[in-house]
Order: sequence, then structure tokens, then C-alpha cells
Amino acid sequence: MKIGLFAPRALFATTVLTMCSLLALGASAAGSSSLPAIIETGFLSLAKGGGFDAILNGWQRGGLMEGSNKAAVQGGYFRNLSATLGNYRSHDFIQNKTISSRSQVIYLSINFERGVVYGRFLLYQSEKDWVVQNMDFSERPEAIMPWLAAQGESGTQ
Repeated sequence: MKIGLFAPRALFATTVLTMCSLLALGASAAGSSSLPAIIETGFLSLAKGGGFDAILNGWQRGGLMEGSNKAAVQGGYFRNLSATLGNYRSHDFIQNKTISSRSQVIYLSINFERGVVYGRFLLYQSEKDWVVQNMDFSERPEAIMPWLAAQGESGTQ
């Protein structure tokens, strides 16, 4: 009788372990291929308490924005919003659009305790890696993803 009870339990445990492994693989694959390393590294720094000034400066390094004051301006934007939105929680990849063989636009959301900010990154593939050419942020999704405003109430493109 002990053998009869063991088989269903072993089968159940194997099934649960297999399902968990497949879910973890799917989540890992989706997260790793969605954002270029330069963007993901910034968010990892932010999650460790790096602050927005540091990641914004890191994102502009090596690209067209390096040396400009845009990161400082956007750092002020995030400092002002943090009083309302609270602390950073996570980020979500929304979509990427290939512009050419060496450029793309990445759309994402940045999730805080009490709200969300949407971001758009124009990236260029340099000889070494992807670099940020431009970045914009807004708490209004249609300001970052204009096609949302054109969709109207139907919600279709």
C-alpha cells in the first residue's frame, strides 16, 4: 500500500516542479531580452538605492546626450514627482520599435508606490554597445506613446 500512495505524490511533485521551472524560464527569457543592458543596468542601480541622478547620467553616457543638461533637468522632474509617487518599485517593458538596423525606440513604464511614469528611449547601436540618444518621461502615457491618443475609446490601433 505504501508504494501505491508514493507514486501519485511523486507524480504530483514532479508536475509542480516542471511547471515552476517552465514559468521561471519564460519569465527570465522575457525579462532579459526586452531591455538593452544600458537601460537594465540603470534600473538595477536604482533598485539598490542609486537615485535618479546617477542612472540618468549613466544613461546619457556614450550617446548623443553626453555633456548635455537633459539628465539634470529630468533628475529634477523625478525628484519633484517622488514626493507624490513615492519610492521606485519596478519597471515594465512595453514595446520596442526598430527604426533602422542600428536604431530602435524602447517604451517602458516605471512603477512607483502610488503611480507610474512612462518612458521612451531612442537607442543607437554603436561599435561597442547600445547607447541612449534621447530619453523622455511623462506621467501621461499618450505623451510618450502618441498612438494611444489616436486610438480613441476603441483601444485598437
